[in-house]
Amino acid sequence: MRKVISPEIKFKVALEAIKGQMTWAQICSNYKVSQAQISKLKKLAEQSIKSGLITKPDKVLTELKEKNEELLKLLGEAQLENAWLKKKFRTFAD
Repeated sequence: MRKVISPEIKFKVALEAIKGQMTWAQICSNYKVSQAQISKLKKLAEQSIKSGLITKPDKVLTELKEKNEELLKLLGEAQLENAWLKKKFRTFAD
């Protein structure tokens, strides 16, 4: 059975690995994780930091607004279709 590592522990492990103040063996013993996990968490954290610094917040906000508009459009279409189907069902049932 695989051991589940909490997000807080993952953050602490990645931070310790990035800092470089402790050896990986020390991190392994302190947090009960393998060196492979430390390597993976460190790479993931570095990529996240890099993409967070490169991506402009305005771009992310624009993308979210576009997605929101698309979802609202789909919701409106679904509501119209639902109303039409209810109307047709009533005329069919009568």
